[in-house]
Amino acid sequence: MWRALWTVSALELRARLRDGTAIVIALIVPVTLATLFGLALGGDDPPLKATVGFVDLDGGEFPASVRREVMAAKELKGSVTLRDLPSREQAGRELESGAIGSAIVFPAGFSASVGAGKGGDVAVLKTPESPLAGVVASAIVDRISAVVDARTLAVRAVLRAGVPGDQVKELVERNGAAGPAIGLADDPLAGGKIDLSVYYGSGMAALFAFFVVGASFRGLLTERKLGTLDRIRAAPVAAWVPVAGKAAVGFALAVAGALLNWGASVLIFGSTWGDPAAVTVVLVAHVLAAAAITMLVTSRVRTDAQADGVIMVVSFVAAFFGGSLVPVYNLPGPLQTVALLTPNGWTSKALTELAGSGAGLAAVALPVGVLCAIALTAGGLAVLGFRKGLLL
Repeated sequence: MWRALWTVSALELRARLRDGTAIVIALIVPVTLATLFGLALGGDDPPLKATVGFVDLDGGEFPASVRREVMAAKELKGSVTLRDLPSREQAGRELESGAIGSAIVFPAGFSASVGAGKGGDVAVLKTPESPLAGVVASAIVDRISAVVDARTLAVRAVLRAGVPGDQVKELVERNGAAGPAIGLADDPLAGGKIDLSVYYGSGMAALFAFFVVGASFRGLLTERKLGTLDRIRAAPVAAWVPVAGKAAVGFALAVAGALLNWGASVLIFGSTWGDPAAVTVVLVAHVLAAAAITMLVTSRVRTDAQADGVIMVVSFVAAFFGGSLVPVYNLPGPLQTVALLTPNGWTSKALTELAGSGAGLAAVALPVGVLCAIALTAGGLAVLGFRKGLLL
């Protein structure tokens, strides 16, 4: 049985290489388009505009100084906007609606607590839908925490030395622990920048995965029309062998094409897609989902021409709404929700997270899980369709 599977796969690969479809659709066209888009629209500036909510329930000098420092930071100009909000609850609502990407919340009494050597905690509210805003807010609060810790230790040391309470503030400030000089010397966007070449490289890989695996499944319909499939089924092989053989070739070519797009993006533009192991898992999961969907289409149509048309429509709809042609952050709010109904949307979400935050495999467990669930669901329905139609 495995020998028959290997024979079908070898014949399919030989045919695809001979007529050039494998090289053109899997390798040349997606890399060329990704390169052209990257040259025309790519760049080093962050394509995401981050809006960070600023909730000052303290009203003291510390939050006001932090706000001034952030607004004056050259690293954030043109990319980050601060929006003053009256309460943590309002920040939560703004975050949920997508009006802001993250929020910094100073609690009431924060300045007094720090001044008394008791320290204080600044809250960060963020959402995975806006990784850049989360990176910025976390970087700011990390700097605040360092300043607070230094001042708290200084105040405690002065108090233990027996300095009268009314002289503590003056002594601490005179010895350089006044704060909050948060000076954003390091770029908080480092690791948060996402070159548009990454979007279009991954987008073309996601789009053409449908075409690559679709060409193999379309071959089943062509062979049925030519009578080749009947001759294969007349041999002592299982009915699933032709489907599995062609699926294996389509899957392998699609994965190779996706990896080549990744490599080309890195070599040509010097961009990074993030953790290599995590990127590989995401791309493989996407190809699995694309293969299952195209297999489902093939199981439901009657001719190869119908398969071509339906696969093209499905591919471009998923690509547009899923961020393969237009970055998801450029779509209106409702369409950004629609993006999560497509495998492309989850793939874009995962790769954005990896490229923007430098996270690892754990950060994309949900998108990978959803892609695998799509593959299992569509693949199961496709098997039922094949059993009722093509293979009977």
